[in-house]
Amino acid sequence: MASRARFRGIKKTPKNMEKEMLATSQKLADDPSLVVPKLLEEVRKSPFAYLEKNLSKVQDHRDDAEKLIKLAGKGDQFVRAYAAAVSLSASGKLPYLTTANLPVGPVSFAMRGTVDREKLIALQHFDDPDLRLLAYWDMAREDRLHIYSTERGLFASVSGPKAPEEYVKEMMDNLPYRTTEGNCGHDRPAVVVKWVSANKEVRVCAECASDVNTAQHLMARVAAPDPYDDVKVSVEHRYGGGRPECLGDFATPPDLIKRYLDGDLDDAGLITEHVKAKGEWMRSRGQVYILGQECYGKDGEAFLNALKGNDYEKLALRAVLALNVPIVSDQNQAGKVISEMWSPHAKAMLAAVSDTTTAESVLALKDLTPGQMLAEAVRSVKQREALQSFPSYSQLGPVGQLVDGLARSYRTGGTVAMLRLVERTEKVHLRRAICYAFLEAIGEGQQRKWQFSKEERESGEHLAPHALEMTRAGGEDYHNALLRLLQESGSGESAVRAP
Repeated sequence: MASRARFRGIKKTPKNMEKEMLATSQKLADDPSLVVPKLLEEVRKSPFAYLEKNLSKVQDHRDDAEKLIKLAGKGDQFVRAYAAAVSLSASGKLPYLTTANLPVGPVSFAMRGTVDREKLIALQHFDDPDLRLLAYWDMAREDRLHIYSTERGLFASVSGPKAPEEYVKEMMDNLPYRTTEGNCGHDRPAVVVKWVSANKEVRVCAECASDVNTAQHLMARVAAPDPYDDVKVSVEHRYGGGRPECLGDFATPPDLIKRYLDGDLDDAGLITEHVKAKGEWMRSRGQVYILGQECYGKDGEAFLNALKGNDYEKLALRAVLALNVPIVSDQNQAGKVISEMWSPHAKAMLAAVSDTTTAESVLALKDLTPGQMLAEAVRSVKQREALQSFPSYSQLGPVGQLVDGLARSYRTGGTVAMLRLVERTEKVHLRRAICYAFLEAIGEGQQRKWQFSKEERESGEHLAPHALEMTRAGGEDYHNALLRLLQESGSGESAVRAP
Protein backbone atom coordinates (compact mmCIF):
# COMPACT_ATOMS: atom_id res chain seq x y z
CA MET A 1 0.00 0.00 0.00
CA ALA A 2 1.00 3.61 -0.40
CA SER A 3 3.37 5.04 2.19
CA ARG A 4 3.08 8.59 3.44
CA ALA A 5 5.65 10.95 1.98
CA ARG A 6 8.15 12.97 3.98
CA PHE A 7 9.05 16.40 2.60
CA ARG A 8 12.10 18.62 2.38
CA GLY A 9 12.58 22.29 1.43
CA ILE A 10 12.52 23.90 -2.00
CA LYS A 11 15.37 23.77 -4.50
CA LYS A 12 16.09 25.13 -7.97
CA THR A 13 14.82 22.94 -10.80
CA PRO A 14 17.38 21.21 -13.04
CA LYS A 15 16.68 22.04 -16.71
CA ASN A 16 16.22 18.44 -17.85
CA MET A 17 13.72 17.75 -15.05
CA GLU A 18 11.83 20.96 -15.83
CA LYS A 19 11.57 19.90 -19.46
CA GLU A 20 10.22 16.45 -18.57
CA MET A 21 7.66 17.74 -16.06
CA LEU A 22 6.39 20.42 -18.41
CA ALA A 23 6.01 17.79 -21.15
CA THR A 24 3.97 15.56 -18.82
CA SER A 25 1.85 18.53 -17.82
CA GLN A 26 1.16 19.34 -21.47
CA LYS A 27 0.06 15.76 -22.16
CA LEU A 28 -2.47 15.88 -19.33
CA ALA A 29 -3.70 19.30 -20.50
CA ASP A 30 -4.27 17.96 -23.99
CA ASP A 31 -5.97 14.73 -22.88
CA PRO A 32 -7.52 14.46 -19.41
CA SER A 33 -8.72 10.94 -20.27
CA LEU A 34 -5.16 9.80 -19.60
CA VAL A 35 -5.80 10.08 -15.86
CA VAL A 36 -9.09 8.14 -16.06
CA PRO A 37 -8.59 4.34 -15.79
CA LYS A 38 -10.00 2.24 -18.63
CA LEU A 39 -12.73 -0.09 -17.41
CA LEU A 40 -12.17 -3.82 -17.86
CA GLU A 41 -15.92 -4.59 -17.81
CA GLU A 42 -19.03 -3.35 -19.57
CA VAL A 43 -21.08 -1.27 -17.09
CA ARG A 44 -24.26 0.73 -17.31
CA LYS A 45 -22.75 3.70 -15.55
CA SER A 46 -19.04 4.35 -15.24
CA PRO A 47 -17.75 5.12 -11.73
CA PHE A 48 -15.58 7.73 -13.41
CA ALA A 49 -18.39 9.70 -15.13
CA TYR A 50 -18.44 12.45 -12.50
CA LEU A 51 -14.64 12.66 -12.53
CA GLU A 52 -14.53 12.98 -16.33
CA LYS A 53 -17.06 15.81 -16.19
CA ASN A 54 -15.01 17.78 -13.65
CA LEU A 55 -11.74 17.16 -15.45
CA SER A 56 -13.30 18.51 -18.64
CA LYS A 57 -14.23 21.73 -16.81
CA VAL A 58 -10.63 22.14 -15.68
CA GLN A 59 -9.34 21.47 -19.19
CA ASP A 60 -11.40 24.41 -20.46
CA HIS A 61 -8.88 26.66 -18.62
CA ARG A 62 -5.75 24.72 -19.62
CA ASP A 63 -3.99 27.88 -20.88
CA ASP A 64 -4.86 30.05 -17.86
CA ALA A 65 -2.29 29.34 -15.16
CA GLU A 66 -3.83 31.73 -12.65
CA LYS A 67 -7.30 30.19 -13.02
CA LEU A 68 -5.89 26.67 -12.80
CA ILE A 69 -4.12 27.47 -9.54
CA LYS A 70 -7.43 28.78 -8.15
CA LEU A 71 -9.11 25.53 -9.23
CA ALA A 72 -6.33 23.66 -7.44
CA GLY A 73 -7.58 25.17 -4.19
CA LYS A 74 -11.17 23.89 -4.05
CA GLY A 75 -13.29 20.80 -4.67
CA ASP A 76 -12.27 17.17 -5.11
CA GLN A 77 -8.61 16.50 -4.26
CA PHE A 78 -7.98 14.49 -7.42
CA VAL A 79 -9.43 17.26 -9.61
CA ARG A 80 -7.35 19.81 -7.69
CA ALA A 81 -4.20 17.74 -8.38
CA TYR A 82 -5.08 17.63 -12.09
CA ALA A 83 -5.55 21.41 -12.17
CA ALA A 84 -2.20 21.88 -10.37
CA ALA A 85 -0.43 19.56 -12.80
CA VAL A 86 -1.88 21.30 -15.88
CA SER A 87 -0.98 24.72 -14.45
CA LEU A 88 2.70 23.89 -14.94
CA SER A 89 2.49 23.84 -18.73
CA ALA A 90 0.19 26.87 -18.66
CA SER A 91 2.85 28.89 -16.79
CA GLY A 92 5.57 27.55 -19.08
CA LYS A 93 8.20 27.45 -16.36
CA LEU A 94 9.06 25.58 -13.19
CA PRO A 95 11.66 27.58 -11.24
CA TYR A 96 11.53 25.77 -7.86
CA LEU A 97 10.67 22.31 -6.58
CA THR A 98 10.03 20.62 -3.23
CA THR A 99 11.41 17.15 -2.50
CA ALA A 100 9.51 14.26 -0.91
CA ASN A 101 11.22 11.17 0.48
CA LEU A 102 9.26 8.14 -0.73
CA PRO A 103 10.06 4.41 -0.48
CA VAL A 104 11.31 4.61 -4.09
CA GLY A 105 13.65 7.45 -3.14
CA PRO A 106 13.54 11.28 -3.21
CA VAL A 107 10.99 12.73 -5.66
CA SER A 108 10.76 16.41 -6.68
CA PHE A 109 7.48 18.22 -7.39
CA ALA A 110 6.04 21.73 -7.62
CA MET A 111 3.75 23.11 -4.92
CA ARG A 112 0.51 24.46 -6.43
CA GLY A 113 -2.82 25.25 -4.78
CA THR A 114 -3.91 23.40 -1.64
CA VAL A 115 -3.71 19.80 -2.75
CA ASP A 116 -2.91 16.46 -1.14
CA ARG A 117 0.83 16.23 -1.81
CA GLU A 118 0.87 12.59 -2.83
CA LYS A 119 -1.71 13.34 -5.52
CA LEU A 120 0.37 16.32 -6.63
CA ILE A 121 3.40 14.03 -6.99
CA ALA A 122 1.39 11.37 -8.82
CA LEU A 123 -0.02 13.64 -11.51
CA GLN A 124 3.13 15.70 -11.98
CA HIS A 125 5.00 12.41 -12.56
CA PHE A 126 2.19 10.72 -14.40
CA ASP A 127 4.51 8.95 -16.84
CA ASP A 128 5.94 6.95 -13.95
CA PRO A 129 3.64 3.91 -13.37
CA ASP A 130 4.71 3.59 -9.72
CA LEU A 131 4.35 7.24 -8.71
CA ARG A 132 1.17 7.61 -10.73
CA LEU A 133 -0.61 5.10 -8.47
CA LEU A 134 -0.32 7.43 -5.45
CA ALA A 135 -3.28 9.42 -6.79
CA TYR A 136 -5.68 6.46 -6.93
CA TRP A 137 -5.69 4.85 -3.48
CA ASP A 138 -8.57 6.92 -2.09
CA MET A 139 -10.57 6.34 -5.26
CA ALA A 140 -9.98 2.58 -5.10
CA ARG A 141 -11.05 2.34 -1.47
CA GLU A 142 -14.11 4.57 -1.71
CA ASP A 143 -15.51 2.98 -4.88
CA ARG A 144 -14.18 -0.56 -4.16
CA LEU A 145 -12.17 -0.68 -7.36
CA HIS A 146 -9.08 -2.57 -8.43
CA ILE A 147 -6.91 -0.10 -10.35
CA TYR A 148 -3.88 -1.37 -12.28
CA SER A 149 -1.04 0.93 -13.32
CA THR A 150 0.95 -0.24 -16.37
CA GLU A 151 3.70 1.31 -18.45
CA ARG A 152 1.13 2.55 -20.95
CA GLY A 153 -1.74 3.57 -18.69
CA LEU A 154 -4.41 2.67 -16.15
CA PHE A 155 -7.05 -0.06 -16.01
CA ALA A 156 -9.82 -0.60 -13.50
CA SER A 157 -12.15 -3.41 -12.48
CA VAL A 158 -15.44 -2.75 -10.71
CA SER A 159 -16.14 -6.43 -9.93
CA GLY A 160 -13.12 -7.47 -7.91
CA PRO A 161 -9.60 -8.43 -8.98
CA LYS A 162 -9.22 -8.85 -12.73
CA ALA A 163 -5.58 -8.29 -13.70
CA PRO A 164 -5.35 -7.11 -17.34
CA GLU A 165 -3.04 -9.04 -19.65
CA GLU A 166 -0.73 -6.07 -20.10
CA TYR A 167 -0.23 -5.71 -16.34
CA VAL A 168 0.31 -9.45 -15.88
CA LYS A 169 2.97 -9.57 -18.58
CA GLU A 170 4.87 -6.60 -17.13
CA MET A 171 4.98 -8.00 -13.62
CA MET A 172 5.86 -11.55 -14.68
CA ASP A 173 8.56 -10.32 -17.07
CA ASN A 174 10.10 -8.28 -14.25
CA LEU A 175 10.17 -10.97 -11.57
CA PRO A 176 13.39 -10.47 -9.57
CA TYR A 177 14.29 -14.16 -10.00
CA ARG A 178 15.49 -16.34 -12.84
CA THR A 179 12.46 -18.52 -13.58
CA THR A 180 10.77 -20.41 -16.36
CA GLU A 181 7.14 -19.35 -16.46
CA GLY A 182 7.40 -18.30 -12.82
CA ASN A 183 9.13 -21.46 -11.53
CA CYS A 184 12.78 -21.53 -10.45
CA GLY A 185 12.72 -25.29 -11.11
CA HIS A 186 14.52 -26.49 -7.96
CA ASP A 187 13.20 -29.35 -5.83
CA ARG A 188 13.54 -27.67 -2.45
CA PRO A 189 11.23 -25.96 0.06
CA ALA A 190 9.63 -23.06 -1.79
CA VAL A 191 7.26 -20.13 -1.45
CA VAL A 192 4.31 -20.44 -3.86
CA VAL A 193 2.25 -17.41 -4.87
CA LYS A 194 -0.88 -18.18 -6.91
CA TRP A 195 -2.15 -15.17 -8.85
CA VAL A 196 -5.81 -16.10 -9.21
CA SER A 197 -7.24 -13.70 -11.81
CA ALA A 198 -4.08 -13.98 -13.93
CA ASN A 199 -4.06 -17.78 -13.73
CA LYS A 200 -0.36 -17.63 -12.92
CA GLU A 201 1.81 -19.21 -10.24
CA VAL A 202 5.22 -18.13 -9.02
CA ARG A 203 7.34 -20.72 -7.21
CA VAL A 204 10.71 -19.76 -5.68
CA CYS A 205 12.79 -22.26 -3.69
CA ALA A 206 14.74 -21.62 -0.47
CA GLU A 207 18.05 -21.53 -2.34
CA CYS A 208 16.85 -18.87 -4.80
CA ALA A 209 14.68 -16.89 -2.37
CA SER A 210 16.05 -13.56 -1.16
CA ASP A 211 14.80 -10.43 0.58
CA VAL A 212 12.19 -10.04 -2.17
CA ASN A 213 8.48 -10.35 -1.34
CA THR A 214 6.95 -11.88 -4.48
CA ALA A 215 3.35 -11.10 -3.54
CA GLN A 216 4.22 -7.44 -3.04
CA HIS A 217 6.10 -7.41 -6.35
CA LEU A 218 3.09 -8.78 -8.25
CA MET A 219 0.68 -6.34 -6.59
CA ALA A 220 3.09 -3.38 -6.54
CA ARG A 221 1.03 -1.35 -9.01
CA VAL A 222 -2.45 -2.26 -7.81
CA ALA A 223 -4.60 0.15 -5.81
CA ALA A 224 -7.53 -1.64 -4.14
CA PRO A 225 -9.24 -1.99 -0.76
CA ASP A 226 -7.12 -5.15 -0.40
CA PRO A 227 -4.52 -5.51 -3.18
CA TYR A 228 -3.71 -9.04 -2.00
CA ASP A 229 -7.20 -10.49 -2.42
CA ASP A 230 -5.99 -11.80 -5.78
CA VAL A 231 -3.14 -13.95 -4.44
CA LYS A 232 -2.96 -17.16 -2.44
CA VAL A 233 0.32 -17.72 -0.63
CA SER A 234 1.70 -20.98 0.72
CA VAL A 235 4.99 -22.76 1.32
CA GLU A 236 5.73 -26.05 -0.37
CA HIS A 237 7.81 -28.29 1.85
CA ARG A 238 8.37 -31.99 2.42
CA TYR A 239 10.99 -33.95 4.32
CA GLY A 240 13.31 -36.39 2.61
CA GLY A 241 13.60 -40.00 3.68
CA GLY A 242 10.12 -41.21 2.87
CA ARG A 243 9.41 -42.16 6.48
CA PRO A 244 5.69 -42.47 7.26
CA GLU A 245 6.12 -40.48 10.50
CA CYS A 246 7.06 -37.41 8.47
CA LEU A 247 4.14 -37.48 6.07
CA GLY A 248 1.00 -35.44 6.59
CA ASP A 249 -0.40 -32.12 5.46
CA PHE A 250 0.80 -28.98 7.19
CA ALA A 251 -0.62 -25.69 5.97
CA THR A 252 1.37 -22.49 6.32
CA PRO A 253 0.02 -20.83 9.52
CA PRO A 254 -2.30 -17.87 8.78
CA ASP A 255 -0.28 -15.55 11.03
CA LEU A 256 2.80 -16.17 8.84
CA ILE A 257 0.81 -15.42 5.68
CA LYS A 258 -0.41 -12.19 7.26
CA ARG A 259 3.11 -11.14 8.25
CA TYR A 260 4.25 -11.88 4.71
CA LEU A 261 1.48 -9.86 3.06
CA ASP A 262 2.07 -7.04 5.54
CA GLY A 263 5.69 -6.95 4.39
CA ASP A 264 7.18 -8.13 7.69
CA LEU A 265 8.57 -11.27 6.01
CA ASP A 266 10.29 -11.66 2.65
CA ASP A 267 10.33 -14.84 0.55
CA ALA A 268 13.35 -16.32 2.35
CA GLY A 269 11.93 -15.39 5.76
CA LEU A 270 8.54 -16.96 5.02
CA ILE A 271 10.15 -20.28 4.03
CA THR A 272 12.35 -20.26 7.14
CA GLU A 273 9.43 -19.50 9.46
CA HIS A 274 7.23 -22.13 7.79
CA VAL A 275 9.89 -24.85 8.17
CA LYS A 276 10.39 -23.85 11.81
CA ALA A 277 6.64 -23.99 12.49
CA LYS A 278 6.38 -27.34 10.72
CA GLY A 279 9.21 -28.67 12.88
CA GLU A 280 7.27 -27.70 16.01
CA TRP A 281 4.19 -29.39 14.56
CA MET A 282 6.17 -32.56 13.85
CA ARG A 283 7.56 -32.52 17.37
CA SER A 284 4.06 -32.21 18.83
CA ARG A 285 2.93 -35.37 17.01
CA GLY A 286 5.26 -37.67 18.96
CA GLN A 287 8.58 -39.46 18.63
CA VAL A 288 10.39 -38.47 15.46
CA TYR A 289 13.95 -37.56 14.48
CA ILE A 290 14.60 -34.82 11.90
CA LEU A 291 17.84 -33.15 10.84
CA GLY A 292 17.50 -30.28 8.38
CA GLN A 293 15.28 -31.53 5.55
CA GLU A 294 15.86 -35.23 6.25
CA CYS A 295 13.46 -37.28 8.36
CA TYR A 296 14.60 -40.50 10.05
CA GLY A 297 11.23 -41.37 11.52
CA LYS A 298 11.77 -43.32 14.75
CA ASP A 299 15.12 -44.74 13.63
CA GLY A 300 17.47 -43.45 16.30
CA GLU A 301 20.54 -45.21 14.91
CA ALA A 302 20.08 -43.66 11.46
CA PHE A 303 19.66 -40.30 13.20
CA LEU A 304 22.89 -40.70 15.20
CA ASN A 305 24.84 -41.91 12.16
CA ALA A 306 23.79 -38.80 10.23
CA LEU A 307 25.09 -36.46 12.93
CA LYS A 308 28.42 -34.70 12.59
CA GLY A 309 30.13 -34.79 15.96
CA ASN A 310 32.49 -36.72 18.22
CA ASP A 311 31.79 -39.94 20.08
CA TYR A 312 30.94 -38.39 23.43
CA GLU A 313 28.46 -35.95 21.81
CA LYS A 314 26.66 -38.87 20.21
CA LEU A 315 26.79 -40.78 23.49
CA ALA A 316 25.10 -37.84 25.20
CA LEU A 317 22.36 -37.72 22.57
CA ARG A 318 21.84 -41.47 22.82
CA ALA A 319 20.70 -40.84 26.41
CA VAL A 320 18.02 -38.50 25.06
CA LEU A 321 16.93 -41.05 22.46
CA ALA A 322 16.39 -43.55 25.29
CA LEU A 323 13.72 -41.19 26.67
CA ASN A 324 11.74 -41.37 23.38
CA VAL A 325 11.95 -37.60 23.06
CA PRO A 326 11.27 -36.18 19.57
CA ILE A 327 14.24 -34.28 18.13
CA VAL A 328 13.85 -31.77 15.31
CA SER A 329 16.83 -29.62 14.33
CA ASP A 330 17.56 -27.52 11.27
CA GLN A 331 21.17 -28.79 11.11
CA ASN A 332 23.00 -32.10 11.42
CA GLN A 333 25.61 -30.75 13.86
CA ALA A 334 25.65 -32.76 17.11
CA GLY A 335 26.73 -29.73 19.12
CA LYS A 336 23.75 -27.68 17.94
CA VAL A 337 21.31 -30.50 18.66
CA ILE A 338 22.79 -30.87 22.16
CA SER A 339 22.29 -27.15 22.82
CA GLU A 340 18.69 -27.38 21.63
CA MET A 341 17.99 -30.40 23.86
CA TRP A 342 19.99 -29.15 26.86
CA SER A 343 16.99 -28.15 28.87
CA PRO A 344 15.57 -30.30 30.44
CA HIS A 345 17.94 -33.14 29.46
CA ALA A 346 21.29 -31.67 30.57
CA LYS A 347 21.78 -33.98 33.55
CA ALA A 348 20.95 -37.11 31.52
CA MET A 349 23.43 -36.15 28.78
CA LEU A 350 26.19 -35.30 31.26
CA ALA A 351 25.65 -38.53 33.19
CA ALA A 352 25.83 -40.49 29.93
CA VAL A 353 29.42 -39.35 29.35
CA SER A 354 30.44 -39.46 33.05
CA ASP A 355 28.32 -40.34 36.10
CA THR A 356 25.61 -38.75 38.22
CA THR A 357 28.01 -37.16 40.71
CA THR A 358 30.17 -35.63 37.98
CA ALA A 359 27.06 -34.44 36.11
CA GLU A 360 25.81 -32.58 39.17
CA SER A 361 29.19 -30.93 39.81
CA VAL A 362 29.57 -29.84 36.17
CA LEU A 363 26.02 -28.41 36.08
CA ALA A 364 27.10 -26.01 38.80
CA LEU A 365 29.55 -24.40 36.34
CA LYS A 366 26.97 -21.93 35.07
CA ASP A 367 29.38 -19.91 32.92
CA LEU A 368 30.08 -22.86 30.58
CA THR A 369 28.14 -23.61 27.39
CA PRO A 370 26.48 -27.03 26.97
CA GLY A 371 29.36 -28.16 24.74
CA GLN A 372 31.94 -27.01 27.28
CA MET A 373 30.08 -28.77 30.11
CA LEU A 374 30.11 -32.04 28.19
CA ALA A 375 33.83 -31.67 27.48
CA GLU A 376 34.48 -30.93 31.16
CA ALA A 377 32.53 -34.01 32.26
CA VAL A 378 34.52 -36.18 29.84
CA ARG A 379 37.80 -34.63 31.02
CA SER A 380 36.91 -35.25 34.68
CA VAL A 381 36.25 -38.92 34.01
CA LYS A 382 39.49 -39.35 32.05
CA GLN A 383 41.42 -37.64 34.81
CA ARG A 384 39.91 -39.90 37.46
CA GLU A 385 40.58 -43.02 35.41
CA ALA A 386 44.15 -41.94 34.76
CA LEU A 387 44.82 -41.32 38.45
CA GLN A 388 43.34 -44.68 39.39
CA SER A 389 45.68 -46.43 36.93
CA PHE A 390 48.83 -44.83 38.38
CA PRO A 391 50.80 -46.70 41.05
CA SER A 392 51.32 -45.05 44.42
CA TYR A 393 54.82 -44.51 45.77
CA SER A 394 56.10 -44.48 49.31
CA GLN A 395 59.54 -43.29 48.25
CA LEU A 396 60.60 -41.14 45.29
CA GLY A 397 63.70 -39.01 44.98
CA PRO A 398 63.65 -35.45 43.53
CA VAL A 399 64.20 -36.64 39.96
CA GLY A 400 61.61 -39.40 40.38
CA GLN A 401 59.11 -36.86 41.66
CA LEU A 402 59.72 -34.71 38.57
CA VAL A 403 59.32 -37.66 36.20
CA ASP A 404 56.14 -38.87 37.93
CA GLY A 405 54.80 -35.32 38.09
CA LEU A 406 55.31 -34.67 34.37
CA ALA A 407 53.57 -37.91 33.42
CA ARG A 408 50.65 -37.38 35.78
CA SER A 409 50.14 -33.71 34.77
CA TYR A 410 49.96 -34.71 31.12
CA ARG A 411 47.60 -37.63 31.75
CA THR A 412 45.20 -35.57 33.86
CA GLY A 413 45.45 -32.06 32.42
CA GLY A 414 46.89 -32.49 28.95
CA THR A 415 49.67 -30.54 27.24
CA VAL A 416 48.86 -27.22 28.93
CA ALA A 417 49.15 -28.69 32.43
CA MET A 418 52.44 -30.40 31.63
CA LEU A 419 53.91 -27.25 30.09
CA ARG A 420 53.15 -25.33 33.27
CA LEU A 421 55.24 -27.84 35.24
CA VAL A 422 58.08 -27.66 32.67
CA GLU A 423 58.21 -23.88 33.05
CA ARG A 424 58.44 -24.17 36.86
CA THR A 425 61.22 -26.80 36.80
CA GLU A 426 64.69 -25.84 38.07
CA LYS A 427 67.07 -25.15 35.17
CA VAL A 428 69.75 -27.78 35.81
CA HIS A 429 71.01 -30.19 33.13
CA LEU A 430 69.38 -33.45 34.25
CA ARG A 431 66.01 -31.89 35.03
CA ARG A 432 66.07 -29.98 31.72
CA ALA A 433 66.90 -33.19 29.83
CA ILE A 434 63.97 -35.00 31.46
CA CYS A 435 61.63 -32.12 30.58
CA TYR A 436 62.80 -32.27 26.98
CA ALA A 437 62.23 -36.05 26.95
CA PHE A 438 58.58 -35.52 27.84
CA LEU A 439 58.21 -32.68 25.30
CA GLU A 440 59.53 -35.03 22.62
CA ALA A 441 57.14 -37.75 23.82
CA ILE A 442 54.06 -35.53 23.29
CA GLY A 443 55.23 -33.94 20.04
CA GLU A 444 56.18 -30.54 21.46
CA GLY A 445 59.99 -30.95 21.34
CA GLN A 446 60.71 -29.43 17.92
CA GLN A 447 58.63 -26.33 18.66
CA ARG A 448 60.52 -25.66 21.90
CA LYS A 449 64.00 -27.00 21.25
CA TRP A 450 65.42 -23.49 21.10
CA GLN A 451 64.81 -23.28 24.87
CA PHE A 452 67.25 -26.18 25.51
CA SER A 453 70.98 -26.67 24.99
CA LYS A 454 72.33 -29.23 22.55
CA GLU A 455 73.40 -31.52 25.39
CA GLU A 456 69.97 -31.28 27.09
CA ARG A 457 68.22 -32.13 23.81
CA GLU A 458 70.49 -35.11 23.11
CA SER A 459 69.96 -36.54 26.60
CA GLY A 460 66.22 -35.88 26.34
CA GLU A 461 65.94 -37.64 22.98
CA HIS A 462 67.63 -40.71 24.54
CA LEU A 463 65.11 -40.75 27.40
CA ALA A 464 62.04 -39.90 25.26
CA PRO A 465 60.91 -43.55 24.59
CA HIS A 466 60.58 -44.16 28.33
CA ALA A 467 58.73 -40.86 28.79
CA LEU A 468 56.38 -41.81 25.95
CA GLU A 469 55.62 -45.12 27.68
CA MET A 470 54.74 -43.27 30.89
CA THR A 471 52.30 -40.98 29.05
CA ARG A 472 50.44 -44.03 27.80
CA ALA A 473 50.78 -46.86 30.31
CA GLY A 474 49.34 -47.57 33.74
CA GLY A 475 49.97 -49.96 36.59
CA GLU A 476 53.08 -52.16 36.36
CA ASP A 477 54.02 -50.90 32.86
CA TYR A 478 54.05 -47.32 34.15
CA HIS A 479 56.24 -48.32 37.12
CA ASN A 480 58.74 -50.19 34.93
CA ALA A 481 58.99 -47.26 32.48
CA LEU A 482 59.66 -44.94 35.42
CA LEU A 483 62.44 -47.17 36.69
CA ARG A 484 64.06 -47.41 33.26
CA LEU A 485 63.98 -43.65 32.79
CA LEU A 486 65.59 -43.09 36.22
CA GLN A 487 68.28 -45.64 35.42
CA GLU A 488 69.02 -44.32 31.90
CA SER A 489 69.16 -40.74 33.18
CA GLY A 490 71.99 -41.61 35.56
CA SER A 491 70.09 -40.12 38.49
CA GLY A 492 71.00 -43.05 40.74
CA GLU A 493 67.46 -42.93 42.18
CA SER A 494 64.94 -45.70 42.59
CA ALA A 495 61.21 -45.81 43.25
CA VAL A 496 59.47 -47.76 45.99
CA ARG A 497 55.77 -48.48 45.50
CA ALA A 498 53.41 -48.06 48.40
CA PRO A 499 52.11 -51.30 49.91
